[in-house]
Amino acid sequence: MSSENRRPWYKNPKYLGPIIAAIVGAIISNPLWVPIIFPPSPDFSISVNPMQGQVQQGGVITTAITVKGVHGYKGPVSLSASGLPSNVVVSFVPPIGGPIPAFTSNVMINVGPDVPVGEYKITIKGIGADGKEHSCKYILTVMPKGVKPTPTPSPTPSPTHALKKVVNVQDAFYPSGWMGDWGDITLDDACTDNPHSEPTCIKITYSAAKSQGKGWAGIYWQYPDSNWGDNPDGRDLTGATKLTFWARGEKGGEKAEFKVGGITGKYPDSIQPPVSTGVIVLSDKWQQYTIDLTGMDLSHVIGGFCWVTNKHQNPNGCTIYLDDIRFEW
Repeated sequence: MSSENRRPWYKNPKYLGPIIAAIVGAIISNPLWVPIIFPPSPDFSISVNPMQGQVQQGGVITTAITVKGVHGYKGPVSLSASGLPSNVVVSFVPPIGGPIPAFTSNVMINVGPDVPVGEYKITIKGIGADGKEHSCKYILTVMPKGVKPTPTPSPTPSPTHALKKVVNVQDAFYPSGWMGDWGDITLDDACTDNPHSEPTCIKITYSAAKSQGKGWAGIYWQYPDSNWGDNPDGRDLTGATKLTFWARGEKGGEKAEFKVGGITGKYPDSIQPPVSTGVIVLSDKWQQYTIDLTGMDLSHVIGGFCWVTNKHQNPNGCTIYLDDIRFEW
């Protein structure tokens, strides 16, 4: 997993000053947060547009999957879907393609007449010929027969996300940015162990084994998948005033820091450092936390959320749970 420790660098010299200043500031405030730059390796990203839709029982709805090659990725990528309720069938046209530089697959979702009414999170996965895997989520809302669904906009190539009252980080960003001792991290983003909101939550286990010898570890939720700033796409969350999330520790006393980072305005003209909660000591009960985003330019967000901790804070490792991570207006 060679992409976990990359940081965004811009080739135009006029951008190097602000970037270097931000990195120096991060090192001074937290010496464990030292950037390590590796040459980018070929990879791919996967995204769905629209990200959600409503359909009556017995109906059909469509969306589109775009697979993009990054840094010259050439291998074919095959598509599949999981998390489907009974009598829901997903088909891809085409089901496999080579992202050179990109390909789009039209997705048809057939909903049986007896599928229970409700909201379902469908995971769409892309698997490369070399074994690389990336996924995205589609939110399917099944409506009762006779209830007219709210019209869903047609897929467009725009990378921005439509303005909403609430945007769930789990739906709009990907937990692809593993950093530091990434081998110490175990992530379960469909954990059913006492979620704050049914049916699932996020479970992160940190072993503190120093697998990569760094003494710290973290995960960035990114858009697109695995974007460290070398992809010009981003989420337009203009108008959001805060990010809220719920967190708890397995035993209580676990320490962690949470951030909203990778926020820029007109790409890449403005660079804003991450906004942090500081180090938080978690309870074993669910508690809500808020990061104030007032006055931030959120027109181009590539880092929707970040968790980070280190061996000094959790010498024996830790397990934490997250849920309902949301940008709010």
